[in-house]
Amino acid sequence: MSLGWCDVRRFLEGLKLLVFGRPIATERAYRAALRTRVALPVFGASLLSTVAYAPDAVIDALRGGGVQSSLPWMAGAVVAIMVLLGFAYRSNVRKQPDERGDYGIVRDRLGPGAGVVTGASLLVDYIFTVAVSVAAIAHFVGFVVPAIDGWHVPLALTAIAVMTLANLRGIRERSRVLLGVWFGFLLVVVLVVIAGVLRDDVTPLTTSPAQATWSSALAFAGAIASGAVMLTGIDHLSSSAPYHAEPRGQRAGRTVIVAVLVGAVAFLGVTLMMWRYRVSGWQEGPALLQVTERISGSFWVVLAVTIPTVGILYAAASAVFRRFAGLTSLLARDSYLPRQLGQQSERLVFRGGVLWVACASAVIVVATGARLEQLVHMYLIGAFAAIVLSQLAMIRLQTARIALQPTGRTRLRMMGARVLHGAAAGVAAAVWIVIAVFNFLAGAWFALVLVTGLVFLMRGIDAHYADVRRQLAILPDDPAAARPSATHGIVLVAQLHRPALRAIAYANAARHSTIEAVAVQVDKAATRDLQRRWSELRLSIPLVVLDSPYRDLVAPVLEHVKSIHRGSPRDMVVVYVPEYIVGRWWERFLHNRASMRLRQKLLSIPRVVVAAVPWHLESALSYEAPDTLTREIPHVESTEAQ
Repeated sequence: MSLGWCDVRRFLEGLKLLVFGRPIATERAYRAALRTRVALPVFGASLLSTVAYAPDAVIDALRGGGVQSSLPWMAGAVVAIMVLLGFAYRSNVRKQPDERGDYGIVRDRLGPGAGVVTGASLLVDYIFTVAVSVAAIAHFVGFVVPAIDGWHVPLALTAIAVMTLANLRGIRERSRVLLGVWFGFLLVVVLVVIAGVLRDDVTPLTTSPAQATWSSALAFAGAIASGAVMLTGIDHLSSSAPYHAEPRGQRAGRTVIVAVLVGAVAFLGVTLMMWRYRVSGWQEGPALLQVTERISGSFWVVLAVTIPTVGILYAAASAVFRRFAGLTSLLARDSYLPRQLGQQSERLVFRGGVLWVACASAVIVVATGARLEQLVHMYLIGAFAAIVLSQLAMIRLQTARIALQPTGRTRLRMMGARVLHGAAAGVAAAVWIVIAVFNFLAGAWFALVLVTGLVFLMRGIDAHYADVRRQLAILPDDPAAARPSATHGIVLVAQLHRPALRAIAYANAARHSTIEAVAVQVDKAATRDLQRRWSELRLSIPLVVLDSPYRDLVAPVLEHVKSIHRGSPRDMVVVYVPEYIVGRWWERFLHNRASMRLRQKLLSIPRVVVAAVPWHLESALSYEAPDTLTREIPHVESTEAQ
């Protein structure tokens, strides 16, 4: 029993249903109204997850200058930056509580040009967030399972594949699961810190100031900038307001500040334990697990810390998939990315954005070998570029509001908010400069190139769409609405068979001004046989034979169509292309598909309509009634708009 194309199609549809799930109706889509305790794990996973690798980045920078003993001071500086930007972003959310986040604030206040830079920066930030998160998952798993320690890249790619399938299907981790993951990770961090504090049989590193040298100064600057990776999830929080319960702005602002403060305390606790237990950065493995191992000395405790850590890293990366897809849809609707990225699939998923971030992050993981320290150096360029621009936008917003409030306490509060955003912009700009300068050769150059390339790409796409809108806009007394003075029907005839007769019948029914059949002569004997049968059947239209000395089936037809236009430029030409449709997949390889190439070429000629007249063979109609053969309808394509 042969396998028909219909059977293959049904199998593929069943497989698609199994992988992606059943379609979801648009009216079933709704936005949850979350309270802070639930919004924290849903939107704060990206920020809290950085506790798993941010301390490693700080100690790695200090190791370069040999000043690991200064770790507590550097951690304190990072926490101060986090608190400052946390309060600044709370103000962001309260003033503009919508899902566009930094992109929307910058576009509205600083203009489309700055909005494009912000959008490109955030896209790069999200791509690296996924790459860093899955690389961290691979490192944590490799630490507890030494047998697969060298398989970081396959492990990271597997994690990306799982996230991609889950997000294509539209699987959203239930809030209770995320609540357990978020608080579970926070709990194990708190327990590790408490256990580390209670032990009194350790001697911490000295905190005496290191001798001031250029290398130590560079190490301090690099440590603070690397620790600022703790803030890379803050944009996700700033775009969460529409998913909060009323009053959305106030609740979202509370979520931002609580998430930042919790992350800051967790980061400070882990770094102090690293300092206390002499984790200097020279040992292999994640610093959090090294600290746990030195405090407990138990593999099972290390494993108990690893499991929720991997969970929070997975939740963070999976949330970024959705945020990336949402941002690409916003950029697509603003004409900065292909319009297809703004369309939801039958599962209410922006499938194009999910595939983009999956492929881009996978390429980066492979290119860097999933080396976490190198990925972190590439990581911060996009995030802090967006932070700087958003704070500049908020300064402009506050300035405009102050101008409308001449006196009173409200004006003083607005002026205070402007000072806050100014300080946040200055600090974020300083961090960005340090990253761009001191981490340039370590990988920051690649992120800069990506952001720049995306900006040019997005501006080019926007210019293309603007040009298309200009060309398609309806003008007064538009000639596109004018009827053609005449229409000419051309039926392409490769051989005389039932599909050709069907095409001739449709052409006759259209009542064109002129109608003719056109054949291309490649073999003289075959052409003579066609002419003889044409005469015998006494068909109602003339047969025109075009010579093709080089056996090209396309060029003679194109030239014939163009010759009609040269004689009558305002006339419309309708070309009927008879085709027969096969049912079994392997039959497609046994038939010439030259008509498809001819149709594409014809569509490039203005004022030409191409009508594909299908004829279904029995294998294509095995599940339908035989009289379907008499009910074929042509598929019409037109170049009138060209």
